[in-house]
Amino acid sequence: MATGGRSARDGYQRGWGLMHTDLAQKVAADPLYQAAAEASGGWSLMVEAKRMNLFLILTNFFETLEGKDVIEFGSYRGGNALFMAHVLKAVAPKAKIYACDTYAGMPVTDAARDLHGAGDFAEASFEALSKRRDKLKLKNLVVVKGLFEDTFPGIARKKPSFGLAHIDCDIYSGVKYAQDAVWPFMTKGGYVAYDDADAPSCIGATEAVEELVMARRLHSEQVWPHWVFRAGL
Repeated sequence: MATGGRSARDGYQRGWGLMHTDLAQKVAADPLYQAAAEASGGWSLMVEAKRMNLFLILTNFFETLEGKDVIEFGSYRGGNALFMAHVLKAVAPKAKIYACDTYAGMPVTDAARDLHGAGDFAEASFEALSKRRDKLKLKNLVVVKGLFEDTFPGIARKKPSFGLAHIDCDIYSGVKYAQDAVWPFMTKGGYVAYDDADAPSCIGATEAVEELVMARRLHSEQVWPHWVFRAGL
């Protein structure tokens, strides 16, 4: 039964499966997972369990969703976007993935909430990511440079229907904007996953998610390895 922003059964399959069964070994041995990991070029900071969780969402829980576009808020060097683009090309060849970032480091942050500051994660390159995307022929990957509030309205005008929103931007303002902006464009049952809202260095991100829970009265489908919510359930 799906209600209040989650399907408990689906969450158990992924979270419990990765933590307590041989599911992680099965994912690691999957040729598509291996090829996607190679496509990422080692450019991602994501821990393995979270990358596996996104892989499971895309390959095992995506088929019944009406909308299958993917958006990532906070892509850093783009390794995870490349990974997801490779997987998405196989499971939903008509769908697009938008990789949104300044590609020049973090903007000004809120010192009262955020440990990270302006300029953090500046070791990124829009040009390098675009070049690798083209080399790998990932035509489904749209690299979007700029502040979310400047670039997302242009994406929204295309009326996307997102099956997955991966929010990985570490700071309160970024997470708050991303989750509020993307929610109306999530397909029914679409996944909103947070990379770092449970990290000790990202209490501002945690606060933004707490506000989402209170405002929308949601229950999380997973708290490990990601915080995951479902839209429209």
